[in-house]
Amino acid sequence: MNFKEKLLRAISKNNSLLCLGLDTDIEKLPSHLSKTPESVIDFNRSIIEATSDIVCAYKVNSAFYESMGAVGFEILKSTIEIIPDWIPVVLDSKRSDIASSARMYAKAAFVEIGADAITVNPYFGVEAIEPFVEFKNKFTFVTILSSNPGAFDFQYLKCGDKFLFQIIAEKFISAGFENLGFVVGATRGTDIKIVRELSGEKLFLIPGIGAQAGEIESAVRYGINDEKAVLINVSRAIIYASSSTDFAERAREKAVEYKEKINKIIEQI
Repeated sequence: MNFKEKLLRAISKNNSLLCLGLDTDIEKLPSHLSKTPESVIDFNRSIIEATSDIVCAYKVNSAFYESMGAVGFEILKSTIEIIPDWIPVVLDSKRSDIASSARMYAKAAFVEIGADAITVNPYFGVEAIEPFVEFKNKFTFVTILSSNPGAFDFQYLKCGDKFLFQIIAEKFISAGFENLGFVVGATRGTDIKIVRELSGEKLFLIPGIGAQAGEIESAVRYGINDEKAVLINVSRAIIYASSSTDFAERAREKAVEYKEKINKIIEQI
């Protein structure tokens, strides 16, 4: 089963477009847990067990695990192993490099770590992305519009009558990769519509909801495709809903809240 099939089944089974980000910061663990790598596993397990019937996917941000050194790599792999097999996992690592290095990044993500999808940076061009899309059962999300304020430094530069982000999107669309979609930040509002109009039915991963105060209505309205698929990612607003012993229960409540909010918007479209 490829990533897309796995995602569509999870969406249908849980009636959800919510992608939960496991961006677990060891310094933000609930007060009753020790600030140790082992506690990260305990925390993640509790969050996953509390939300696996609510989400369509999980997104793990590799930076939070890499920061723990060698043990962080094992915790990352263990976290993915805890996630039920039928729920897809996106490795958020924004990898990119010349093709020989990109090939190793792809192997690390898909073979060693076991992710179903990965986020990449387009700066090195199409050739740097090809080693990722060569894994036909996996999926690659190219960052087109990021959710951070720094997006305006480069992504919105005008190149003739187009923004740079439009040119990047067009370049990857013309490459014709079927197992490739786009990262488009929820904080970009109606600019998501521009990327949707350019890209047809490409699958979108949309971060920035919650702590980054992204616009959930425009994210859903312009992010969803004809397959009724999109990954609306929420991380900190859910996993850190409580800093006490009830953190898993509160995370579940928040996840349900976001799931229902997303579904309500879909009903109005």
